[in-house]
Amino acid sequence: MRKKTGIKFIAAAAAVALVPFAVSEAMDNPPDVSKIMAAAVNFTANSGFSTETSEFGNGSLILYKPNPPQSTESNMTETPEITEDTAFAETEITSQESAITENENISQEPAVTAQEKTDDSDKSYIITQNISHDTEDLSVFGSTDLKVRKTTFDSNPEGYNFVSLSMGGKVRNCTELDSDFVKAESEILPEFQLEAYSDQPQVLIMHTHTTESYLLGSGDYQDKDYSCRTTDPTQSVVAVGQKISEKLAEKGICVIHDGTLHDRADFNKAYAYSEETVAAILEKYPSIKVVFDVHRDGIVEADGSPVAAVNTINGKEAAQVMIISAATDGYYYVPNYLQNFHFACLLQQYMESTNPGITRPVLFQYCNYNQHLTTGSLLLEIGAQGNTLEQALYTGELIGESIGNALLTLCK
Repeated sequence: MRKKTGIKFIAAAAAVALVPFAVSEAMDNPPDVSKIMAAAVNFTANSGFSTETSEFGNGSLILYKPNPPQSTESNMTETPEITEDTAFAETEITSQESAITENENISQEPAVTAQEKTDDSDKSYIITQNISHDTEDLSVFGSTDLKVRKTTFDSNPEGYNFVSLSMGGKVRNCTELDSDFVKAESEILPEFQLEAYSDQPQVLIMHTHTTESYLLGSGDYQDKDYSCRTTDPTQSVVAVGQKISEKLAEKGICVIHDGTLHDRADFNKAYAYSEETVAAILEKYPSIKVVFDVHRDGIVEADGSPVAAVNTINGKEAAQVMIISAATDGYYYVPNYLQNFHFACLLQQYMESTNPGITRPVLFQYCNYNQHLTTGSLLLEIGAQGNTLEQALYTGELIGESIGNALLTLCK
């Protein structure tokens, strides 16, 4: 659904301070791999996987805690990669009994030695909770009523309110803040730190508009009767959140993926509901520093035609991404909004420099979207109403990799 602020306010100008760190430093200086590896080795001495389950909200929770790489004289093989077809089956656990069964299956797979694989890309730390088990056959919405208009939004547009980022991408400054000030702030690194290979979650991925879905098939048309919403998590933004979660977990970042249906009972109260969910999770897991609210944008032409925000990345169509970073004015209150903004700029540069054209400019505007809850809270728009599920899932993989690399630079 298109996000609106509706009211324009004047914010006081702030003095530009000298920038002690540049984002380019983080990108030019990769994380200390040996330090991360040491943390991984100290994580657990047990072989295979262990699980923890606990009741939370309206569903159960499971934490996969894999054995990190360790030295061994025997030759080991890699654990099979989690595929799109099995991702939900391996993480949606609803009882202690099923969790034990799942653990027994996974523990049969051998670990990878530190010598054979130093990037630990197949080691996962994923917590999933409150993900619906609903299924829906969207093939019934197969008419050609509305022609989808594929649009590639310029990642580097020109204009007085567009601020260039040092390593790629731009910010669309929709505030009253001076662009020189915004530029200086864009080069400051986030202050928070994460811990790689921790048994405590560092990142929360959730969805305020959980039922936002994507088109199936070619995506050339949309049935006028299709609302572009579903409680089926395999065809909505929840599936994209899962892809991002898997990529972060491969990097050794422990992540919670919450699929609570915040927009089902009363859409107008979705943000109030999601605020309660996020606040409860943060209270339970104070180790969380980052919160991503993953959405699908709603862009429609004047004649009702749906728009797909799409670009070709590595020969394949991908949904374009837009980060929304909230700013404070006389109405919207996000006390540490500049710290969120620093984080947004870091992610934008990693995503755009890795896969040029995958982003739309960061939308820096007066809003809230529950970004007052942490100093690492951002809203991610993955594609738009006319995008296909395939395009969105591909983007989830691409940006999950980029975000994971960015987060590793913030690991202590």
